[in-house]
Amino acid sequence: MPIVAKLLVVYITLGFPSIERFKEFVAKAANIGVDYFEFGILPKYAKYDGPAIRRSYDYVRKLGIDTKEVLRSLKSILKDTGNVIALTYLEDYENNFEHLLKELVNAEISKLLLPDLLIDYVDLYKSYIEFAKKMGIDLTLFVSPSMPDKLIEEVSKESKPFLYYGIRPTTGVQIPVSPSILVKRIRSKVQSKLVIGFGLDENEISEVLNAGADGIAIGSAIINAIEIRVDEALKVISRVRGILDGHR
Repeated sequence: MPIVAKLLVVYITLGFPSIERFKEFVAKAANIGVDYFEFGILPKYAKYDGPAIRRSYDYVRKLGIDTKEVLRSLKSILKDTGNVIALTYLEDYENNFEHLLKELVNAEISKLLLPDLLIDYVDLYKSYIEFAKKMGIDLTLFVSPSMPDKLIEEVSKESKPFLYYGIRPTTGVQIPVSPSILVKRIRSKVQSKLVIGFGLDENEISEVLNAGADGIAIGSAIINAIEIRVDEALKVISRVRGILDGHR
């Protein structure tokens, strides 16, 4: 029986904490076991992100970093960096969704995660999936424990390359519920790879893997570490990759 590696998904805000440090981090992180990068495109209001990621957005905004320009430059940054998922809010692109998709296609990015799609636009999610497919973009869908099981099961069939299950209300905010209980309850209903995120600490990673997760996503820990040094963020990735590899 083949050994299946657990997935490591790493979030970083586009251009944070500087374009130079962002580029350095992405290039180095790709070589130490990151399976997918999530690149956060600056939103008007990050209503489902936690304190660390909101802080990164505020920092990028204050510095005047043009994240759209960073997005356009990604083709040169992304050599040998593996797979990329763009992350932003549909609310910001409701009236110009096609423009966003064209920007991603131009940057040779073929995956998009919209955290608010199944929360604020759930009645329209199928039409957005189909429209994105026509443009050559797969949607990576985000679900949470507050969503109906039937919806989670349904969207798991459409989500590419995995289903993102956020176990907390926002990133980095704790709740008094065991992550393993949440994962075990939903595992049998998900018909795709299942990645767990939204504020997991390193002590919880083994717990969710043992409960049936196919991988984990980290973001707040990376934001906090890269503010210090790129090497600090790389150390986080190395530690997490080691935990994942112990669960092959």
